[in-house]
Amino acid sequence: MFYASKALTVLWRLTGLGTLSLSSSPPPPSSRLSAAYAAIVYSAYAYLCSVLVLERLSAYRRHESGTFQIHAIRDTNMALLFVTSTAVYWCTTVYRRQHARVYAEHAAVVHQLFGTAAPVGRALDAYCWVLYALLVAALSLDVRRYAGPVPWTFGAVYVWGHYALLTGNMQFAITVFGLRQCYRELNCRMRAGNAGRSHDSGLREYGTAAAADTAKTSSSDVPLQNIMFISVLEKVNLLTILKHWSDVHWSITQIVSRVNNLFKFRLFIFFLCGLLHLMLTPYLLSLTILNEDIDILRYILECTLWFIIHILRVVLMIYPCALLGEEAAKTQILLGSYLNTKIDLFDIKKIETYAQQLAANTPEFSIYSMFVIDKQLVITLTGAVTTYLVIILQLQGQS
Repeated sequence: MFYASKALTVLWRLTGLGTLSLSSSPPPPSSRLSAAYAAIVYSAYAYLCSVLVLERLSAYRRHESGTFQIHAIRDTNMALLFVTSTAVYWCTTVYRRQHARVYAEHAAVVHQLFGTAAPVGRALDAYCWVLYALLVAALSLDVRRYAGPVPWTFGAVYVWGHYALLTGNMQFAITVFGLRQCYRELNCRMRAGNAGRSHDSGLREYGTAAAADTAKTSSSDVPLQNIMFISVLEKVNLLTILKHWSDVHWSITQIVSRVNNLFKFRLFIFFLCGLLHLMLTPYLLSLTILNEDIDILRYILECTLWFIIHILRVVLMIYPCALLGEEAAKTQILLGSYLNTKIDLFDIKKIETYAQQLAANTPEFSIYSMFVIDKQLVITLTGAVTTYLVIILQLQGQS
């Protein structure tokens, strides 16, 4: 199971975003103290945002006509950061009990699959720290924007907004990867069971042939009652195991549905924010190069780094959902491989019923049922960004 490391958990708790229990053990009861602390942290952040808004409104009178559009786009990015960070804090605080309940069910499924010790995924944890490092690098290159009567206000809001947005994406990705690991472990056990069944069948066929050769030279025969008892016992055990795997798959799918309901508002905000950032970043680059006297190479490097961060945030939202869907689809295929077993028609109907139940409970993540988050969404998002960016650049050229 993938879950946040202790260092990430401590960082999130210190910043009021660590009310989620992302571990393999059942989470503690929902604490009002953590919710109050998150509300205090967000109140300070909202106060700084209000001070910055008043400052920016008074500064619009001093902007020249050529740079007015540049500052408008930058303030739009700041408004997006405030909306997304508000969504992260609000959902984390309001739905803390629902999160604790869902992660308790998740921990129960993990204990059922892995036992007391669950494997820990370090790749995603390293990916999170790399994203934080890229964010720090981009913010350090963007330090020239911290200007004005109160520069630290802009810097605090700018840094905190990007941090909250990136952390919200990380928490969703870690949760989805944990669910995907459950499907993966279930499929591994089904493959092992199918391989063991095929191996046992081969041994039985070899044993039967050897017994037939031995029967030619020996008068001892295997009792027919023992063979029939072993055959019936194997069929009963097979159907019981398949029913257990089907129930585990159904339990994981129900958790996926609950997680989708908890994160759907944040996913909607993340999707809109990622779409707008991917469009506005190249457009802002072209406007700034044409209208401001700056170090062009450094600014191109800075915008490129921001563009990479926005792409990685979108990948962090789409890629785990796509992997989970692919891993869950393998379960039905593995269950269908058990139909090759030499059993009667009634037992085959039971296995087909289990397969139909898996097909009816297909796990997926969607944003308010408007579209499913899968790999096809990457193509759609790329086409939308390219189309709108070309239109904006054409309008700019005409003006």
